[in-house]
Amino acid sequence: MSSEKEREQIKGKRYDEKLFKQAYRAAIQAKALEERLRRRKQILKFVGIVFLLIFLVLATIFFLRFFNGTQDYIETGNYPAESIFLPITGEEISKSVLLQVPSVDVKAQGVLAVNPANGNIIYQREMHERLPVASLTKIMTVIVTLENFNLDDVVEVSVENMPESVNWSLKLKEGDKITVSNLIKAMLIPSFNDAAYAIANAYPNGGYVGFVKEMNRRAKVIGMNNTLFVNPSGWDEEGAYSTAYDIAILTSVARKYPYIVDTVSQTSETIYWSSNDDLVSEKVRTTNLLANTTKYVKGFKTGITDLSGPCFVGYFVYSDNDELITVVLNSKQRFEDTKLLESVYRLKR
Repeated sequence: MSSEKEREQIKGKRYDEKLFKQAYRAAIQAKALEERLRRRKQILKFVGIVFLLIFLVLATIFFLRFFNGTQDYIETGNYPAESIFLPITGEEISKSVLLQVPSVDVKAQGVLAVNPANGNIIYQREMHERLPVASLTKIMTVIVTLENFNLDDVVEVSVENMPESVNWSLKLKEGDKITVSNLIKAMLIPSFNDAAYAIANAYPNGGYVGFVKEMNRRAKVIGMNNTLFVNPSGWDEEGAYSTAYDIAILTSVARKYPYIVDTVSQTSETIYWSSNDDLVSEKVRTTNLLANTTKYVKGFKTGITDLSGPCFVGYFVYSDNDELITVVLNSKQRFEDTKLLESVYRLKR
């Protein structure tokens, strides 16, 4: 009798174990199902966020194109201030004139006044006409220099390729030694021509010829499609040309280089170099007669040759960080023309 009772107890235990196992498996399955549902919700939520972001991006692009479709502009990359070696990206100035001021009485042959921050053209005259641009060429020369040399690199001067008739110069001699920073100052402040030839001759990727090729290559990269450089100084030489439009693009790029902007804002500087193991120095002054005439003037570059006539590109920055670039080519009153363009823009702001 007791054996039968024990069998019943064992049978009951087995039945309880079976129920427990079934319940355990059911709990595992329920937990797995819950985990799958949770993951599915996460995936659906993620997909929803992605689609929402895509929709917002497309809507923003459509909005910008719809409202700015007819507005062309200069685009400028945000180059890091701590680096001299800067990637040059394309720049584009509009073909349309957004804020034309027909009453401006400038005398220059080629003229452009443009806000490089938004591309608004204040005034233009023959901005696509091909003209010689003299030492405005040196802006590109300095950019190529900064892209290929360190400021403290020492250059041994070679006078090869330097025209004998070049008379506006630092009077560097064969074998003189001078740092890149001093060459840049000599090019941008007093606009000395021999400094441009010295740096081009020292170019590590093909010397003088390679340097001029690089100037033209970079001109195309940034959108100067109506420009041809034939030497690094802008000295009169057959075949060279640019336009007010292209020079504005070049200046818009150059203003992103802190070292260039700082240098062109200087009214004077002392240039140092070594000649026959002796230290030589020369105090130089800017050729920019607008320097320090108003608090808005931030420099830029002069140029003059027999073929080009007087040229000037100016750069102005205002208290609200608004900007203006002016270009006057072949002007008998380049600084007066520039002041007139700047005053018109300042009054219209």
